[in-house]
Amino acid sequence: MTRAAQRLYESDIQRGATQARAWRPFPPGISDLLCVDSPDNEIGPWMHARFAITLIPSRAVVRLESRRSIQVENAAVLLTPALHMYSVRPLEPASSGVTLVFGEHDATDLAKAGAPALVTRPDLVGATMEMMAELSGPVRPIDGASGVVALVQRLAARSTTVALARTSTVATPLSPLRDYLRAHLSESLPTPTLAEMSGLTESHFIRAFHHEFGLPPHAYHMRLRLARACELLARGESVSTVAYEFGFADQSHLSRKFKEVYNVAPGAWASAVGHRGPRARAVPEPQLLRLRSA
Repeated sequence: MTRAAQRLYESDIQRGATQARAWRPFPPGISDLLCVDSPDNEIGPWMHARFAITLIPSRAVVRLESRRSIQVENAAVLLTPALHMYSVRPLEPASSGVTLVFGEHDATDLAKAGAPALVTRPDLVGATMEMMAELSGPVRPIDGASGVVALVQRLAARSTTVALARTSTVATPLSPLRDYLRAHLSESLPTPTLAEMSGLTESHFIRAFHHEFGLPPHAYHMRLRLARACELLARGESVSTVAYEFGFADQSHLSRKFKEVYNVAPGAWASAVGHRGPRARAVPEPQLLRLRSA
């Protein structure tokens, strides 16, 4: 990537904030893109209910479910399917990692991706840094959403799928149990019940599930519920409604778990990205150029 791209990204993104930040770069009528950044480039384990890309600005270890841990030696872009657990652990100080989460109409073809992938080409990573910096600014061109989608389509075309690791330590396939968790988000699913469904002892089931999917079953189910909670909050639902919808004991329970995982309170998330929240300022390209030159 170019030095200019690196400087642009660091000057616009790097902040002293101690919590994550979420924002909607365009008004809902223009695009359904959402942005989330994480201070110190430490991410997750996270999930999103949509296709997402994550900018990894420096050396890091990336963990993906049913895949091996990967050490990324330089800046890269991670492409992650919907409802797929991922985490990023930095190996050196860096500016914030940023994730761009796509609405279906913004990336219909990309939303069908079935496996995570990486992009390491310096020119594409540099272009992604510049895009993320622009999306973090106070103004952006009205037609910027189409440019974002075009860049991500280039990223997808030049990406390398992350190979499957050995997916289980047991003969019993565990993916049906993972799918069962995805289908029962509002229910309490005791681990002993899931273990009985798998035909394994409880302790063996917990170890095997953790090995394959990166988290124990209860924690994995919680990530799924929180990913869906993000979606309802982005649509303008209240925190109390979302807590009830996904089986949390109360609003405080949801708030505590949400902040533990995403490092931001659900109310702050809703205010930032909800349809009733603040609108991003999108302006025509000529006006944007005048603002930048002023």
